[in-house]
Amino acid sequence: MSAAYDLNEMVDLFAISRSSRRSDLMTEKIATLPLREAVALVIEDWADDKFRQLSAVIQLPSGQSIRSLDDIRQLYECAADGGGTKRPD
Repeated sequence: MSAAYDLNEMVDLFAISRSSRRSDLMTEKIATLPLREAVALVIEDWADDKFRQLSAVIQLPSGQSIRSLDDIRQLYECAADGGGTKRPD
């Protein structure tokens, strides 16, 4: 059985980018904030930058991460509706 996300849980938001000089992936920590605010930042503030949206990673304290833009969108819709949502299996 899947547990529901706590939209008030503090998470780390990262942006993953590729160095222009090397093929290595670079991780940039953007902020530590509640999950509700992290998904809003990705969907609302990064809306004009599709690459940045697709490179967003939300790291939960449990060690799990949310990497899919579709999962982030679902959480955003859930937060906008004021409900909870189940963790992807």
